[in-house]
Amino acid sequence: MDIPKQYPSLFILIIFITRNMSHADPKHSVPVPNGPSTTGSVFPPFGKITVEIINDLGNTLTLKYHCKSKDDDFGKRSLQPGKSWSFKFRRQFFGRTLFSCSFVLPNGKYSFNIYEDHRESAGDDWCQKCVWKIRQTGPCRFNDVTKQFDLCYSWNNSLYLTKI
Repeated sequence: MDIPKQYPSLFILIIFITRNMSHADPKHSVPVPNGPSTTGSVFPPFGKITVEIINDLGNTLTLKYHCKSKDDDFGKRSLQPGKSWSFKFRRQFFGRTLFSCSFVLPNGKYSFNIYEDHRESAGDDWCQKCVWKIRQTGPCRFNDVTKQFDLCYSWNNSLYLTKI
């Protein structure tokens, strides 16, 4: 069976497009006023996604963290109390986008998948701007419906007692 000549070219084009769309935007210092802003628009399947992390540990605790994906590594960073940091990216074509972060808290080091494509892009809790408050009990995401940080999760099943 012969394959038409245009199909290999189309396949290569699709691979190229999906590979370039999945990389995070290197401009990842976005100031945030008093909270997240929502667009109210329909979630574009391949539009840019923003993930924002806010230090909500309280008191004078600095949050140390390290976020990365398979393709992007943002390095070790720190946030002062109440401050935020964000990054932008495009979802992978087949819905496999994953960014994970490790966080240093007073009682150890925890990790969490800060963006999981199947969690953040489906159902009632999808987000195009995924804003997270990092608390000692775990991360809580901003809920566009209730306008509060009430989508709270447990840390991943890993606790390390070493420091970053």
